Order: sequence, then structure tokens, then C-alpha cells
Amino acid sequence: MAPIPPLRVPLARVPILGLAGFMGSGKTTVGTLLAQHLAWRFVDLDDRIEEAAGLTIPEIFERLGEPAFRKLEADQLRAALGRASEHKESTVLALGGGTYAQPGCPEFLRAAGAPVLWLDAPLELLLSRCMTMTGRPLFRDEASFRALYAQRLPSYQLADSRVDSSAEPTQVVAEILRRGIVASGGNQPHFLVEKPLP
Repeated sequence: MAPIPPLRVPLARVPILGLAGFMGSGKTTVGTLLAQHLAWRFVDLDDRIEEAAGLTIPEIFERLGEPAFRKLEADQLRAALGRASEHKESTVLALGGGTYAQPGCPEFLRAAGAPVLWLDAPLELLLSRCMTMTGRPLFRDEASFRALYAQRLPSYQLADSRVDSSAEPTQVVAEILRRGIVASGGNQPHFLVEKPLP
């Protein structure tokens, strides 16, 4: 895949936090809870891709192939950042499992002023979570899962911050807030998200 080209115009500095991590790391679940707590908009890049294509992600991979998926992914990433800037919407953006590993993506997000948080969890836990999930076109078997993880790990390590996402999602959100990774108004160190708002 060709690297994501730089933005032609700089984005206004609207708070945007990207969530990166391997499949099963909790990007959607944690991102939704975090956005609710911050009263920010939550955007799931995979959902945006499916809406744009009119196909599910497995269907895109099956019918169009991975290169077409990556092109859609890059287009929707740019669109999500552009919308957040245009509408001045603070946004938590859940990246796809492979988004941050694409050539030029870490640099693209850095240039756009969108810090990235890596939701990290032990490989065995990720594997056990994904065994029960459907709709994962790149999850074929344990050996390929481990190989893909090893391939993407160096990219995840480029993220601006890392949080262990092996705990319950509310605890992961509490840790993100405790560490001040995003400004959340009354960001007290003792704050614990026990019952997130619906």
C-alpha cells in the first residue's frame, strides 16, 4: 500500500485521540466509554469504512481485496480527522487493528496533531478474546494471528502513550484518565469510572 499522503492544509488543533492496538485489544469498547466520560464524539474507523463501502469488512476483503480496504481506510481516516476539525468536535477515534501499521500512518496522525494511545494486552488474552469474535477477516488461525501481531508490534510501539487494556474496560478508562493522557476537566488522580453514562 502507498503511504498516506500528508494533509494539504493543517488541521485546526481540535482534541483528537486515536486508539491503536491489535484485534481484541478493546479499542471500540474502551473508546466508547472514554468518549462518553469526556463528552467527546466517538468514531470507529471500521464502522466508517463499512458505511462508505456499503459492505462489511469481511465482504470488502473477500470481494475487493486488502489493497482496496486499505485505500478506503486511508480515505476514511482523513475524512474523520477533517470532520473533527471542521466541526470543532473533540473526538476519540478507534483505529482499525492494522491502521496504525500502514506506511506513513503514525507520521500522518502526528502531523495532524492527533496523539495515539496504544491499548496493549498480552498476546494470549488477545487470542482468547478473538477466538469468540466473528467478522475478523485477518484472523484465520493461531499461527497467522501470532505472526500478524509480531509484524504490527513495532508500529504500535510508536504510539504516544501505552495503557494495559487487559483489565475491565471501566478500569482501563480510569487508568487513561488517571494518567492525564487526555484532559478531562476535573481529572483527579483518585477518579474511578464505575458506572459510565449510557
